[in-house]
Amino acid sequence: MDEVTAVPSDDVPDLQPIVQRKLGRCLLRLQQYERQLKAIVAHCELTGPADRLSIIREQKVACAQNKTMGTLVGMLTESFLTPPHPNEEESQTETDVGDQIWLRHRYQLEMTAEHYEAMKADLKELVDLRNNLVHHFIERFDLWSESGCQAADGFLEESYEAINRHCLNLQCWAKTIDVAAAKVAWLMPSQAFEDALIDGIREDGSVYWPGSGICRCLREAETKLAEGGWTRLEAAIRWIGGTYPEQAPKRYGCSSWRHVLHESQQFEIRKSQADNERTAVWYRSKVS
Repeated sequence: MDEVTAVPSDDVPDLQPIVQRKLGRCLLRLQQYERQLKAIVAHCELTGPADRLSIIREQKVACAQNKTMGTLVGMLTESFLTPPHPNEEESQTETDVGDQIWLRHRYQLEMTAEHYEAMKADLKELVDLRNNLVHHFIERFDLWSESGCQAADGFLEESYEAINRHCLNLQCWAKTIDVAAAKVAWLMPSQAFEDALIDGIREDGSVYWPGSGICRCLREAETKLAEGGWTRLEAAIRWIGGTYPEQAPKRYGCSSWRHVLHESQQFEIRKSQADNERTAVWYRSKVS
């Protein structure tokens, strides 16, 4: 025998419109949460070639728009929220991108391991709550009975408090990102930022030699002056001095161009001496 679906009576409890309004309030607040969540997930990390960053950012924004709330929360806990990383320095590796300039920035909110696990569980409960409100609310509550409306009303009051708490948390995190972004924007025009980005000179004075400006100049000189695969250092110095006068060994903590070749460990070196001539230094890039 086929199951007969009960048809609601025309006698609507007085509380039903109030329940409908409170359900709408919860759903609207959830939509506000999801919009903010998509913005954080799309902008908390950006990596790529400097000349394609704007395109990559647009792609990340478009990708976030199509994700479910559950997927977005997973992305948030895997990228923005993070427990402590005691061995962070050991886990970081530098990607070899040749002479291409890459940029990477990431905003993260670090918390204790216990807080992180509690936050993940709390966010999962929010996703479950959202799914119940969207998909199963009228299955759970009989809105054509007074008792059902009363139960739904209490549930929606508690639900809104939980949703609103998560919204306020998310707004606080977004403000933290805005503050960090403002600090980065302030730093970018500085000489320290230019030194690190363009020439590989870190704030502590150490040098990232593979991507340093002076090594790029030496490699460029190779393309113009090499003889049989080797470039005479004296000729390269003259060419760099006329083309990139700001690139000097002292800027990188070196006493001479020979010091740069040895310190950078990016080049092979050989010496030659013809009759009645001083010793000539030649170099070529190491093959990785």
